[in-house]
Amino acid sequence: MSRGKLRAIKKKVEATKSLMKITRAMEMVARAKVRKLEREFNNFKEYMQELEGIKSKMSFKEVDHPLLKGYGKEVILVISSDMGLCGAFNTEIHKAAEEHAKKLADFYGYIVVGTRGVAHFRKNKLLKGYERLYDMPNVQISLEVAGHVMSLVMEEGVGKVDVVYGKFINALIQRPRVETLVPIEVSDGDENVEFEPNVGKMADSFLYFYLSSKVLNYMFETKVSEYYARQNAMKNATDNANEMIRTLTLEYNKARQASITQEIIEIVNGAEALKEIEEAG
Repeated sequence: MSRGKLRAIKKKVEATKSLMKITRAMEMVARAKVRKLEREFNNFKEYMQELEGIKSKMSFKEVDHPLLKGYGKEVILVISSDMGLCGAFNTEIHKAAEEHAKKLADFYGYIVVGTRGVAHFRKNKLLKGYERLYDMPNVQISLEVAGHVMSLVMEEGVGKVDVVYGKFINALIQRPRVETLVPIEVSDGDENVEFEPNVGKMADSFLYFYLSSKVLNYMFETKVSEYYARQNAMKNATDNANEMIRTLTLEYNKARQASITQEIIEIVNGAEALKEIEEAG
């Protein structure tokens, strides 16, 4: 093997080592971010449990509100990520949303949170897109999204909104999940609990508040899933780079040994040829 080939292999090894440093650093960044995010999400879960408890005690029997009816046009809220490098995480969410849309009888369009999702659905019935907004999910974004959902329900005849988001199963598994956001599911309430003002008067503001909280919950879950997916993707990339370095190094050593052996053979052959010439003379 030529020295040029050996140099090419060595350059590949050095380039792969540089890439491995980047993927390892990104894995560590994702790990650090997800720890912080999980602390915030765990606090928010306690808040959502209390909010669900309040809703379960409220009786909406006498309330005629569009968010509770469930008939009309159908919309899908897609929650994806702003960044890539997280394996098939976004692709699976987009695919799940598109497959779900095919099942809907009166599909109206998509509301999308996340730059990756907006780019994917831009030419496919995109009603509203939210880009580069939630490195850490916050209530202002969820209020804005919930406000747009309410305007579609109140003004454009939308009766059903399903959400497709990244469900966190565990550190190694994150899957797209489809759940119903609108109509909001309510119970018969608790007759022993009285509300002031009555539920009918507070329904509009409470349902908007509850809707925005659910959106924020889905954003938290998707973001946690995204960071774990990126952490896993970068770990796999690091492992693959390490294996490639091992393979290239082995190839380099074999080629170098073959080159040295060839040079020794040439030297020995040359020496033998000189010896024969001397003996002939």
